[in-house]
Amino acid sequence: MLPHCKHLGDSHAETILFIPGLTGSHSCWDVHFQALRRNYNLILVDTLGFGRSPKPEIDHSLDDHLNALAATLESCHVRQTNLVGHSMGSLLGLAFAQRFPDRIGKLCFLALPWFTNEQAARESIRHSSFFNRWLSMDTPLAHAACMFMYAVRPLLLPIIPHLVRDVPPMVAQDALRHTWTSYSQTLQNVIFQAETSQWMAEITHPPLLIHGRQDTTAPLANVKKNLSLTRHAELIELEADHGLIFTHSQTIATRIAEFFAVQ
Repeated sequence: MLPHCKHLGDSHAETILFIPGLTGSHSCWDVHFQALRRNYNLILVDTLGFGRSPKPEIDHSLDDHLNALAATLESCHVRQTNLVGHSMGSLLGLAFAQRFPDRIGKLCFLALPWFTNEQAARESIRHSSFFNRWLSMDTPLAHAACMFMYAVRPLLLPIIPHLVRDVPPMVAQDALRHTWTSYSQTLQNVIFQAETSQWMAEITHPPLLIHGRQDTTAPLANVKKNLSLTRHAELIELEADHGLIFTHSQTIATRIAEFFAVQ
């Protein structure tokens, strides 16, 4: 089952695959990221179970997500791709690079959640903002809220941009396009069960990491503490929080272009 994608640029050019975070979609990547189409073939994917992608009743395991990404590239006749991920999308990109090293060019991970175990991830989320705690925990309250939003989604879509003002309107709307199964299972199987340190130690392509100093959802301190495991990784720190792709998109897109252009 193929995820939904937005394609930009010359299909014969070098490819960049963009993977959004949890509940995100292709609409997360604004005009500054899309401007990379001048030199690249861009594939902006909605992960399986989110955005405008199919919502199958499956486990939404790491394998499910990685196989969906691999199938996407195959359907686009792309043998090798550069990769940009945000938050959970960084974890998926990192796992993909570890599993399919011959299919990867250069890597850029934005706001990478780097936790040593599930307990550390849950503890970090508990100390984050109320909004992130509410969205990012598999609690009965979150379940009830998700089911309620699913039931009234047609009514919420036109008003959610007025309620959630810290992201672009389309991003806020697409964040409603998931099910409890896709949300809770992906949270558990991709974020809480991530083997970030192992994946990072095993990848063969040195990544660029861009992280916000005010990120409380995926603390910068975790990344800096573990960077010794990474071969020649480059870390760029910004005065930003976890939503840096919305507040610093132009700066980040410029850095990505510079990093990917180096031979």
